[in-house]
Amino acid sequence: MFRTEAVLADAQDQRPKGVQKAYGKSARNELLLLHEIYEQTDVSRIELAKRTGLSAACVGGVVNRLLKKGLIVETGENSTAMGRRPVSLSVRNDLAYFVGVDLGSYLLRVVVADMLGRAVFKHETLSKVSEGRQGTLHRVFEAVEKALSGCGIAKGLIKGIGMAHSGVVDSESGTILSFPRPGQMLQWRNVPLRHMLEEAFGLPAAIDDSTRAMAIAEKYRGIAVGLPDFLYVSISMGIGAVLFIDGKLYRGSAGLAGEFGHMTANGNGPLCSCGNYGCLETVASCVAIIEAVRSALARGVDSRIPELAKGDLDHISIELIVQAAKENDGLAFRVLHEATAHIGIALADVVNLLNPREVIFGGPLFRHGAPLLLDSLERIIKQHALEKSANGVRLKVSTLGSEAAAVGAARLVSQRSLASLYEGSR
Repeated sequence: MFRTEAVLADAQDQRPKGVQKAYGKSARNELLLLHEIYEQTDVSRIELAKRTGLSAACVGGVVNRLLKKGLIVETGENSTAMGRRPVSLSVRNDLAYFVGVDLGSYLLRVVVADMLGRAVFKHETLSKVSEGRQGTLHRVFEAVEKALSGCGIAKGLIKGIGMAHSGVVDSESGTILSFPRPGQMLQWRNVPLRHMLEEAFGLPAAIDDSTRAMAIAEKYRGIAVGLPDFLYVSISMGIGAVLFIDGKLYRGSAGLAGEFGHMTANGNGPLCSCGNYGCLETVASCVAIIEAVRSALARGVDSRIPELAKGDLDHISIELIVQAAKENDGLAFRVLHEATAHIGIALADVVNLLNPREVIFGGPLFRHGAPLLLDSLERIIKQHALEKSANGVRLKVSTLGSEAAAVGAARLVSQRSLASLYEGSR
C-alpha cells in the first residue's frame, strides 16, 4: 500500500495559517517525495518510484525540482546486487534546525539538531523536579533560551521546539496529563506544556513521552534504522515501551500505549505512585534498584558500594551499582538480577502477545549493565515465553547516548514542520 494519501492528508493539516488552496498535482507529488526522502534518507530515485507508485520519469522530474528549490541534495551512491550504483538523495541537513528538550526526573537535557537529527549543540543540567513544577519549568525555559542564543545557528533557521517529558502525555494536545513520581502527581496534572512553549518562544512546539522520543531517535539515528517492526524498552527512573509496526509508531486508541512499567509484577508488592500495587516500576526501575540497595545497606548488608560511593549513600547510582557487580559485589549482583528477573517475566508476556523480532533496550540500566544482564534476561524470556516466539526474538542495546530523548523530540517537531518548509520554498 502506498503512503500517498496519508502523507498528503498529514501535510494538509500542517500547512501554515492562511494557506487555504489545495495542492495541485505537481505540488502534491513534490511534497509526497519530499516526505519519502525525509523518512528514508539516502534513498534512490528507483526506490522512490517503487515506494510511491509514481513512474520513473515523474520521479526524475519531481526530484529535479526539489533539488532546484534547495530542499534536497544528492548524497552519494548506493551499491546494489546488480552492480549498478544509483545516486542517493537526502533532505538538506541545514534546511532548518530544531530544539529538542528532555525533561527527566533528575536531568534536563537540551540539544539543537539539524534536519537529519545531528546535534550541533548539547546542554545538560539538573531538572530538580522535586522542587516543584514552577521552578522546573523556569529551568526548562532558561535552558531553551540558552540553546537558542548559544548554538551559533541564526534564529531564523530554528523552526520549532520538541519536548520529551517523563510523565503521561497527550501528544495530540501537547498536554502533560500526570507525572507519576512521588509528590508530583497533582502539580503536573493537565499542564498545557505545548501551548506554554509556543507562547514563550513564538515557535511551533511538539510534546511527547520520553520513551517514545527515545524510540523515534532509535528509528532514525540508531540501530533501528531500516527496521519496519521493533519493540523499544526503556529502563530508567521509570519504565516504558514503544512499538513500531510497519515503520509507524503505535500509539493506541487514546495515544497512551506503552506503559510497560505499570504492568503488575507483584500484586502484593509496593504501592506505585500511579496508585496500584506492585507495578514493574516499583521493583525494576533504576529508582527501585537504587532504593533496594540503600535499604539493604541500612539493614547492615555487607557491600563495597558505600566505599565506591565514598561514604555518601546519596551518590549511589546505577553506574556505581553496575561497577560494584562487575567487581563481584554480592548485594549489587543480587539486586540487579532480581530486577532483571521481573523485567524478563513481564517481557515474556509481551513477546507472547506481540511476537516481536527485535527488542531494543535503552536507558541507563542496559546502557551500563548490558554485559551483566542480557544473557540472564534472554534465559528468563525463554523460560516463560512460548518456545518459537522466544527463540525468534533478538535482544539488542541502543548505542545512542543519554541525549537520545532530546534528539527524538527534535525529530518529532521537524517531522511536523516539513510541510511548512516546503511552503517556504514555493
